[in-house]
Amino acid sequence: MPEQDHRDQQNSAMESAPPARRSAWTTKQKLVRLVWATFGRLLWQIPFLRTPVLRMFGGSVGRSCRLSRTVDIIIPWNISIGDGVQVGDRVILYGLGPITIGAGTVIDVRAHLCAGSHDMRDTRFPLTRPPISIGSDCFIGVDAYIAPDVELGDRCRVQHRASVYRSFPGGTMLEGNPARPVGASS
Repeated sequence: MPEQDHRDQQNSAMESAPPARRSAWTTKQKLVRLVWATFGRLLWQIPFLRTPVLRMFGGSVGRSCRLSRTVDIIIPWNISIGDGVQVGDRVILYGLGPITIGAGTVIDVRAHLCAGSHDMRDTRFPLTRPPISIGSDCFIGVDAYIAPDVELGDRCRVQHRASVYRSFPGGTMLEGNPARPVGASS
């Protein structure tokens, strides 16, 4: 009889276990990510090839952009960069979801734009891919963090080391963690 109880407990545990996790990526996406991680990043090191390489992998890049060789782009086909954008050293564009950067925006050294997370309410922690939208003529300071599902209007200024977890209208100056408005930008 104790053997039957043990089997019942095992069956009960298997029934309550969460379903097996499946990849959030198709086979094609996995292959393109592998090619980007190997060859794309090698070609990225050559200054005059940065824009064509990003476009070759499905990204959108405007005219007269300056992208540092140390920018770390994850999922290039989700990146859209307007004209005249400057992206500094060691910036992370974590494009699991779409990242749109408006014309004339400057993203300073070590800033991190993270368009991906996990649904923590679900025990399987499925991947979420909320977008990030940065307006035109914005400034993202050194080591600033922009969270998933954030939209910043035109001319926003994010001070150094600020962490932005929600959207703000254009012309807002932000500082702190979590970021809060500290005035209007000029």
